[in-house]
Amino acid sequence: MREPKKSSAKETELLFGHKFQCEKIEKNWAYGQALSPLGQDVKGYKGWVKRKVFQDNEAEATHHIHALKAPVFSKADIKSRVDHILCLGALVRASAKDDKFYELTRGGFIHAKHILTLGNYPTDDFVSVAEAHLGLPYIWGGISTNGLDCSGLVLSSLRAVGRDCLRDAGPQEQSLGEVLAKRDNLRRGDLIFWPGHVGIMSDEATLLHANAFHMCVAQEPLDEAVVRIGKPRTIKRLPKPMS
Repeated sequence: MREPKKSSAKETELLFGHKFQCEKIEKNWAYGQALSPLGQDVKGYKGWVKRKVFQDNEAEATHHIHALKAPVFSKADIKSRVDHILCLGALVRASAKDDKFYELTRGGFIHAKHILTLGNYPTDDFVSVAEAHLGLPYIWGGISTNGLDCSGLVLSSLRAVGRDCLRDAGPQEQSLGEVLAKRDNLRRGDLIFWPGHVGIMSDEATLLHANAFHMCVAQEPLDEAVVRIGKPRTIKRLPKPMS
């Protein structure tokens, strides 16, 4: 949050298991900085978070959630009570219960199809991850599958394939990839930047973006988006992931 109060505007989110470097405490609030969940040297937002959401000296995570949403069951049984749901990118400490379930150190069970050991990813195509978000609500400051904003979609999708980046569209524009001088020969994965907005090309003509016009993650022809938003300021191409 921007300020230490419930009515404050939300700056961004911390997901379950993500680390936070606390700088000071004021009553029920902690001020500090979000740390990269991938352990990379990427500086996160600074802001205020309710103290009650933190646990000190938590054991290091062993796994990450790679499904959009992963129910945490009360027992190793898909018919058991669902205690809560973790979002894509959440970090947990877990051990295999059997060939179908992992047991969380903090309690509960996650299906093996929803969890992977740290450092393992089901794909290196971040666009396919972004496409899986289609229809999810647009929420300012969101980075989770509960709802997210334009730069949150880029951030979440890159993290899901083991690549981190800065939080907002402006810093992403400055730091990600190489500039393309022209709008021709676009390809899947290119990033299109406007002042305060970013989208991902799912092919040479189609833009994928979380946006307040559709109020969700949507696909549309780039030409239609340009008519509505204006001429892009920058087009960036990311390097291919290292094998």
